[in-house]
Amino acid sequence: MSLKSLVVFVDPTSACEARIRYAAELALRHGAHLIGVYIQPNAWQNDRSDNFIQGGGAIREMLERHGLAERNARSDASLRFETLAERGNSSFEFRVIRDDDADHLARLHCLHTDLVVVGHPAPGGLSAPWSPERMLLSSGVPHLIVPQGWHDGPVATKVLLAWNGSREARRAITDSLPILKAAESVAVVVIDAGKNPLHGPEPGADIAHLLSRHGVTARVEQLQSKGTPVADVIRRFAADDRSDLIVLGAFSHSPKRELLFGGVTRSLLGVVTIPMLIAH
Repeated sequence: MSLKSLVVFVDPTSACEARIRYAAELALRHGAHLIGVYIQPNAWQNDRSDNFIQGGGAIREMLERHGLAERNARSDASLRFETLAERGNSSFEFRVIRDDDADHLARLHCLHTDLVVVGHPAPGGLSAPWSPERMLLSSGVPHLIVPQGWHDGPVATKVLLAWNGSREARRAITDSLPILKAAESVAVVVIDAGKNPLHGPEPGADIAHLLSRHGVTARVEQLQSKGTPVADVIRRFAADDRSDLIVLGAFSHSPKRELLFGGVTRSLLGVVTIPMLIAH
């Protein structure tokens, strides 16, 4: 597998610039086509008092005002995306989805790409009731979440791969393999291996061997939580190792949407400190 098409959800705020820069750098590195998707909100949502306007002239004025606000927001989102995308990537396009159609079309755009880039905190370019984990579970396409204000710098050069021997973690490796191969280093992090019967006699060793056969520079790090929440152990290791991407798998048992590591993914999604790729 290779990355040939990326979708990044954008909005007309400066908060989305970090995720556009991240997506554009990934697209450039992998020679991929970059698609910016903007979900156009209905201007009616901004001022409920407009529901009480009466009279033909007042209604026409209101419609013109709403139309202008929508066009300005759409133009701003397009300009932000194109300005950042064209700095290095020669293949990109900008698409607009009406909020009324987002429930169906946003998922459709995700299905036809290799990777979806969204922001944090929610909605991160998506529209309610979508969230990165819900879109992931609906489409099956891996999602890369970039926190608001993520600084310019290395992109996916030092990767933390959370490994627990599950099907979901294995799927995350397949979905992120092009990124793992392009990284300078990959730390295969195994936490509390002795408590997990899914590991073999040398936890993490076999998967590291598999990665090395694919040209991935990987090392195994066996950690003990010692009563500390596993999400905090991952964050601490990522900070100490100067990781710039976390990769992990997630699963859901509807309707509670319990996630990998007994809720670790959900905890990590609550406070995203560095970009994180989740797969299912």
